[in-house]
Amino acid sequence: MQKGFATLEIILAALIIALLMKVAIPNATRLVDRAALDYETKRLYSELRLIESMNKSEQCKGTGTGLGNIGDETYIKFISEPTGYQVVNGSGLGEKIFREPHVLSYGVKISSPKNVINFETEKIVSNHITLTSRLGKTNKIVFDSVGRMQGDNQ
Repeated sequence: MQKGFATLEIILAALIIALLMKVAIPNATRLVDRAALDYETKRLYSELRLIESMNKSEQCKGTGTGLGNIGDETYIKFISEPTGYQVVNGSGLGEKIFREPHVLSYGVKISSPKNVINFETEKIVSNHITLTSRLGKTNKIVFDSVGRMQGDNQ
């Protein structure tokens, strides 16, 4: 009586496992990429909504997107290395931090038309923000002329 596996059985099992991995790994990569992009889009959208609600109170003024006057407004400060952002109030030395910096995950990048997020002033100076995943998928947060926001999946 033979004990254990024959060489041919081991080779066939390895081939089947390799074939399943060849199909499963790219799908898992796309799934993780899309999930990271959706998470970052929803988080940024949530932060912008927080700023919007703070700016509606009597204590905070401005648009929060860098389109208003600088001074005592609450806005998102963009960080270039590593790519991320944080919610702050005021400017210069009087800047108050409302949230700790958030670094974008899994290779997600923030941009706007013609790369108009000005990392020197850390303000958005366009009508939308584009988040791009590592595999090239994009989500947008669009601002209209009166400051309303809307998500736009591509």
